Amino acid sequence: MAGYNDEGFTMEDTVDDIDSRKIIVRLLEESTTRETIQSYFSSYGTIGDVDLKVDETGKSRGFCFITYQDGTVIDKLVEEQHFLDEKEVVVARAIPYKDRTKTNKLFVGGLPESLTEQEITEFFDQFGQIEKIETVIDQDTQRRKHFCFIVFATTEAVEKAVNGKNPPRSVVHKIGKFRLECRKKFPEGHPIQKKFKEMRKQQMEIYPGPGLDTFGYSYYGYSNYGYPAATFQPAYPFGYGGPLRPNSQRGAFGYRPY
Repeated sequence: MAGYNDEGFTMEDTVDDIDSRKIIVRLLEESTTRETIQSYFSSYGTIGDVDLKVDETGKSRGFCFITYQDGTVIDKLVEEQHFLDEKEVVVARAIPYKDRTKTNKLFVGGLPESLTEQEITEFFDQFGQIEKIETVIDQDTQRRKHFCFIVFATTEAVEKAVNGKNPPRSVVHKIGKFRLECRKKFPEGHPIQKKFKEMRKQQMEIYPGPGLDTFGYSYYGYSNYGYPAATFQPAYPFGYGGPLRPNSQRGAFGYRPY
């Protein structure tokens, strides 16, 4: 018989197996303690771990993760109403770790005006079925901005398009002579997207460039993708790599400038 460690898991447990036995509890009162959570939810089955999330001051962030030793109890648990400290809380299955980094939306930067939506569709269709292409119009020039978002029918299509890389890492695809930078696009509240935007903000403070647009991408700095910088306003002569760091062939953002 397998022994359990301090967190209630066996040495043979995998990440996927643990995730299949995990729930998330939201809308907790700030005063609700780990002991209260453990006492209430243990009535459904043996608990391996209660992970109450707190901020840097130790104050509850209002949610927690609970992992059971037997995942079969979760189906019944998520269908019922639950109250802790006289407040109703929301209980749901936790999103498996492998799915937290997946999205069906792809950011594509460096689009020249001459590249049509049909050409974009024909190229990216190789990765999977495309549901729609979202472009953004510059309100001053009434022209399409030099990026778009491609929404695929599946997350697997995006995984193929970026070789499984997560932001800030990206993949460059070529359509003819044009180089397009592609990366996953998550909802604004997603941890990966928030971390990515914070990183870009810090980079722009160190290496000032043009002002950020409403998406926080500062025109993405795609002025040197193989076509005249004049097609981009404002031009960003460093390309998406950023200015060269001292004694380095890579830009401030970790890429070679183009």
